[in-house]
Amino acid sequence: PHHRPLRLYMFDDLNRSLMRKFYFTLTALSLLALPSISQTSLSPAYGYNVTTWLPDFPNIGAFDFSDTLFYLNDGDTIHMLGINSGMELKKFGEPEDYADNFVSFLTLSPDGSTIWTGYTNYGGLDDRIYSIDVESGKWEHQATFPGNWDLVFWKESILVSGLNSSSWDDPAAVFVLDTTGANMHRRIIEPGGYSAGIALDGNDNLYYGTSYALDPNALYRWHVDILQAQIEDPEASVLHIGDGEKLSDLPAGVYDCDVDEGDNVLFNMNLDGGLKVVCKWNGITGSGQHIDTLAIAAGEWDWLGNIKSRGDIGLTEPGNMIITYSFGHPLSMLTHHSTVGMR
Repeated sequence: PHHRPLRLYMFDDLNRSLMRKFYFTLTALSLLALPSISQTSLSPAYGYNVTTWLPDFPNIGAFDFSDTLFYLNDGDTIHMLGINSGMELKKFGEPEDYADNFVSFLTLSPDGSTIWTGYTNYGGLDDRIYSIDVESGKWEHQATFPGNWDLVFWKESILVSGLNSSSWDDPAAVFVLDTTGANMHRRIIEPGGYSAGIALDGNDNLYYGTSYALDPNALYRWHVDILQAQIEDPEASVLHIGDGEKLSDLPAGVYDCDVDEGDNVLFNMNLDGGLKVVCKWNGITGSGQHIDTLAIAAGEWDWLGNIKSRGDIGLTEPGNMIITYSFGHPLSMLTHHSTVGMR
C-alpha cells in the first residue's frame, strides 16, 4: 500500500507513511544526491501563467491562507506571512510534548482565529490533530486520529479524511471529528482506496477524488442535503461512492482537491510513471473524462502536494490564483490570463 508520498526534505520519512500514497520508492542515496531546487516545477497550459511564490521556502509541508495572511509549515515550524508582502510576522514551533512528527495538513478556521494542523508519526499509534491560537500561539491537542490526511469545516462540524486506523489495509474514509477527548470519530463516507484531500463548495457540497491502486478512479460530489442527513443521524449507514454524484472519470488517483470562489473544482494527480497534473473539472457530469489540464510537472522527482485557491481561476484579474507545489520545490502560483490575440 502507498498512502503518503515521500517528502523530499525528510530523508527518514519512508516508514511513516500509514496513509499518504506514493507510487515510487526512493533510496536514501538517491535522495541525498538530489540538487537544491528553487524554481517552479510546473509548466502551464495555454492561457495560464505559473510563477514561483515565496522562493525562500522550498520545503513546504502544508499551507493555508486568509485574505491577508499566509500560513505554511516547512517541516518543523509554522510561519505566518503577509500574503502581499511575504514578510514573516510570526512563527509557531512544534508542540512541546510531541516530537518526531510529520505534518499532514494545515487548515485555518473560518474566522481566522486558529490554525488546525494534523501530524503523523512512525507506526501511526499517536497521530494527532492540534489547534493553535493565532493570537497567543497556544497549542491545544484536539484529537488523536491515526492516519489523518485533510480537514475542512462543514457548518458546525469538522470533517477529516484519512484512515482513523494504524492498519494499511483499512480503507480511506471521511469522518466527523470528535474533539471531546474520547476520539470517537464517526465514519460518514467510505470511498475506499488510499487517503485523499476533501473540499467544500460555497453550498457545503463535499468533493473527493478517489485514489485506488488498481480500480478506475473518479471525482465525486456528495450533496449538502445528503451530508446533513448523514451527520444528524448517528445511526445512519455509512455512505459510499454510489451515494455521491460522479463528476468525471480520472486517469489516476487524486492527491488533493479544492473548490474556488467561482465553484471551479480543482485537483491534482500524480500519474504513476508519467506526468503530474493540475486539473479543473469542466462542468460535465457522468462517465468519461470531463477535465481540463491547467499545468503539468514532468520532472523525474516531481510529486504534487496540497492545492488551494484564492478567488476565481476563471477570471484574469490579479488575485485569482491556484497555489500548489511539488515536494522539494517552492510554491507555484497558477493564474489565468487573457488569450485574446495571443498564439
